[in-house]
Amino acid sequence: MSKFKISEIFFIDDDAIVRMVGKKILNSIDFDKTLTQFENGKKAIEAIMERVATNQILESQGPVLILLDINMPVMDGWGFLDAFSKLDSKIKSQFKISIITSSIDASDRDKAFSYPEVLDYISKPLSGKHVTDFLARHQLYEAEMPN
Repeated sequence: MSKFKISEIFFIDDDAIVRMVGKKILNSIDFDKTLTQFENGKKAIEAIMERVATNQILESQGPVLILLDINMPVMDGWGFLDAFSKLDSKIKSQFKISIITSSIDASDRDKAFSYPEVLDYISKPLSGKHVTDFLARHQLYEAEMPN
């Protein structure tokens, strides 16, 4: 068994297969919180703004993990980060962001870490180990010790 210290995951990726595989991976690591999927950054920002407007963000039980793809139509990961970075710090503090990408371009990695809100950069394909390692690195996951 494991302990997740997040309230939800926002999985933002335009590829439906990647989102489906991501859901299966999260199930495989016994993730039992809410998984909300978006096909582009615009829909995710709109959902955040809706939650802000209804005071749902500050009432959540732990931060929301955002797994963010870079290359998407409508609003890509960079556009999402630009919009997200303009939010009030109280709102931003309720989220933890990791880029998930198939990009092998070092400049993308550098650009990602130029946003103070980005905690990590994970290369696809995503795995349960990627997710649990990220969460453990940022004190958002504790593996329970066997008795």
